[in-house]
Amino acid sequence: MSEKAKEATSLTEEKAKLLAEVEKIKEELARKDEDLAKEKEAFTNDAAQSYLVGFEEAVKQAPGLHPEKDFSQLGPGKTVVN
Repeated sequence: MSEKAKEATSLTEEKAKLLAEVEKIKEELARKDEDLAKEKEAFTNDAAQSYLVGFEEAVKQAPGLHPEKDFSQLGPGKTVVN
């Protein structure tokens, strides 16, 4: 009986260690999820900013390529409607 009791105690201790490790990993994953969300937002903002800069440059260059066209209605915050 004492051998089985020692085995049960050993398994209980091992279970407690494993549960503590699982909780630690859950916390690390939660932090990584937060970091990932921040990085995703930063990348999205960076892509949007790059698009805006590219669009503004295209609007600046377009009149030189097509002087007959009116590009005055183009620009950030303006809507093009057919």
